[in-house]
Amino acid sequence: MMERTLSSRINVGSTAHVLHTQPLMMRHITIDEPTIILVRHGRKIIRWAQEEITLEAGDAVVIGEGHSFDIINTPSPLTGTYEASWLSFCADFVQNYCFMHAPRMSMHEANKMAEPGNSFRRAFYHTAEAITDTENIPESIVARRMEEMLSWLDEYRIFFALKQHTGLAIKIRKLVAADISQDWNTAKVAAELGMSATTLRRHLHAENTSFTHLVTDIRMCRALTLLQVTDLSVTRISLEVGYENPSKFAARFRTRFGFSPSLVRVSGQAIGNLAAVSGPA
Repeated sequence: MMERTLSSRINVGSTAHVLHTQPLMMRHITIDEPTIILVRHGRKIIRWAQEEITLEAGDAVVIGEGHSFDIINTPSPLTGTYEASWLSFCADFVQNYCFMHAPRMSMHEANKMAEPGNSFRRAFYHTAEAITDTENIPESIVARRMEEMLSWLDEYRIFFALKQHTGLAIKIRKLVAADISQDWNTAKVAAELGMSATTLRRHLHAENTSFTHLVTDIRMCRALTLLQVTDLSVTRISLEVGYENPSKFAARFRTRFGFSPSLVRVSGQAIGNLAAVSGPA
């Protein structure tokens, strides 16, 4: 079986295929980039404020950048797995598209698409394939396919809003996420953002967070993603997110999410079963 991975194209976007066999509830998950999620097997529930969206196999949801949600993924009784694919867009890519296709309107934090058809799903997977196939498909073609997906959203009257999330926490998330294994500290981040460490801490306090909490959360959320979409070992993932001690990483992960990293992993038997059951076209 082909190794699972997270694929990305610089300044355009990324894609991955989520796969796990256990029901998972993940609280306060921040979506850092405009994203489309298409559920293949199982059920996904997204909650925020007083809102809730339920997605079944074949459903899709569009999520704006910078919003946080509680997410529940439940495996399908038929396949024993929860499966979904996502396309994330670089914010600048969406911004450029918006300027070329005015007028536009803002969307809610998350919008469920009304009955996405087979043509939309084929376009979605065609685009994901383009992002993944770095050997044969050039950046220019990938960009056109990502624009096609934004055009599909236009048809459904769902639009990513222009950048509105300009708080310091969002800026730090983007900075740290770009080089997540680096030994980030307050002084280093403050220098990158052109302010003093004292000013940085004061602004984060006003946003009801702290530097340590923010960086830890960024690392744990990246680890969760890597556990769901790659075949990297837990030890390798702990290094990828800046933890040289896997035991310390596992403890932090369990504190953040309430379950161990190993619970996210897919069993070999479950992977083998996927070949026998196809998802929505």
